[in-house]
Amino acid sequence: MVNNAQIAGVMRIRLDDDLPEQEKFQQEIRRAPDRGFRLSRSQTETALKNALRYVPEQHHHLLVPEFLEELKSKGRIYGYRYRPHGPLKARPIDEYEGNCLAGRAFQLMIDNNLDFDVALYPYELVTYGETGSVCQNWMQLRLIKKYLQVMTEHQTLVMQSGHPLGLFQSSPDQPRVIITNGLMVGLYDNPGDWEIAAQMGVSSYGQMTAGGWMYIGPQGIVHGTYNTLLNGGRKMCGVPETGNLAGLLFVTSGLGGMSGAQPKAAKIAGGVSITAEVDISRIETRKNQGWVDVVSSDLAEILQIAQRSLAAKDTTSIAYHGNVVDLLEYLAEKEFPVDLLSDQTSCHVVYDGGYCPQGIDFAERTRLLATDRTRFSSLVDKSLRRHYHAIQKLSGQGAYFLTTVMPFLKRFLMPG
Repeated sequence: MVNNAQIAGVMRIRLDDDLPEQEKFQQEIRRAPDRGFRLSRSQTETALKNALRYVPEQHHHLLVPEFLEELKSKGRIYGYRYRPHGPLKARPIDEYEGNCLAGRAFQLMIDNNLDFDVALYPYELVTYGETGSVCQNWMQLRLIKKYLQVMTEHQTLVMQSGHPLGLFQSSPDQPRVIITNGLMVGLYDNPGDWEIAAQMGVSSYGQMTAGGWMYIGPQGIVHGTYNTLLNGGRKMCGVPETGNLAGLLFVTSGLGGMSGAQPKAAKIAGGVSITAEVDISRIETRKNQGWVDVVSSDLAEILQIAQRSLAAKDTTSIAYHGNVVDLLEYLAEKEFPVDLLSDQTSCHVVYDGGYCPQGIDFAERTRLLATDRTRFSSLVDKSLRRHYHAIQKLSGQGAYFLTTVMPFLKRFLMPG
């Protein structure tokens, strides 16, 4: 039971006075790209103040240049020094410190979201979706865990874009944590101003389950993807009510966080799939997991494999290491029969690295994100227009496009 002093707000949760030692990065762990530094002098000062507010004042003189270097070299202040040493793993719930079950459970969930084997960019607190973050920096992470350790069933922790606002008196039938992420108002609710806010440390994008601390990986949507594909085949491709996708081809893109479910779902549904992905590390992950059967960067070879598998009514899942627009245009040019068509790249952050434009590879995409956002954005717009037209052409040839990203792509069908 929380005591009166705590209810009155006397309790203060702070980071420990000791300054953690720097930890070496594991070279094989995927890292977030440099997002580019675009703050004014006053905005930079605000960014530093927002990061330093979590740290005991006696360490500020040492951390100012350290945080400034992170901001200029990565486009964010992550506070790498404050990352807990070693790999983070979700442990049995009884191994966590806490005054209530919910407080321990949330810590378990956070550790799972930042597991090296789970997170997209674990050192930068990004779980999936290119920018979907648990919180903004490692100082916040440590502070959040301290709150969760002392929280009781008579308190609610309120979170705003990774920042713990505090514990508030509530009752056992109320939420233990209330979380908001990425809130922008009025004229500033646009990607450009959000990017500035994120660099200043006042906003964070939580995706759906990253900032909500409940990510369970692509296996969490295999069933939904499977049902979508199977019903698409039954409603649009003449598959009998009790039949599967045998002999049908599903073409899509993205093998990252959630999108990794696509080849597995198509395989369970009995079909053949081709999934385009520009990041070879994501392809290798899915291949090692057994979610992808064949990998190739040769479009002619891919079509040959698909043709053989379709004729045999096999369930081969093929990963194309290359750009989805190249794949779609090649399929359209060859008039290769595609039955179901979709896309699961991170189109909600096309200008922030979630979409790699046609004509450049993944390494160049990463370089341009840091050095030339104007050119990168122009390439993205050009690529999306071609992407949309390729979808239109394939649809005219008989493919059924699952329209999850159509509203976004449609605005690129403008003249010019």
